[in-house]
Amino acid sequence: MLRSKPQVTPTDERRINELIERGGTIATESDDNQRTMLVQLRLSSELVQRIDRHRKERIVPPSRHSWMLEALLEKLQAKQ
Repeated sequence: MLRSKPQVTPTDERRINELIERGGTIATESDDNQRTMLVQLRLSSELVQRIDRHRKERIVPPSRHSWMLEALLEKLQAKQ
């Protein structure tokens, strides 16, 4: 069933324009040092299996991503 195009009343148009003019904010990075960057990592299947074994030893196993991030941060803290 085809319907005719809805008629926009001056009241509707005013409300639409108010919404547009109110605007909003765009997503921005507050600190360039905190910007997230995508890093591609290639690992052997044997290494991934070893990581998974260690992850599963925890009471609540973290995701691989979290586990690797934690390991990297521990390594960096040890270097300080």
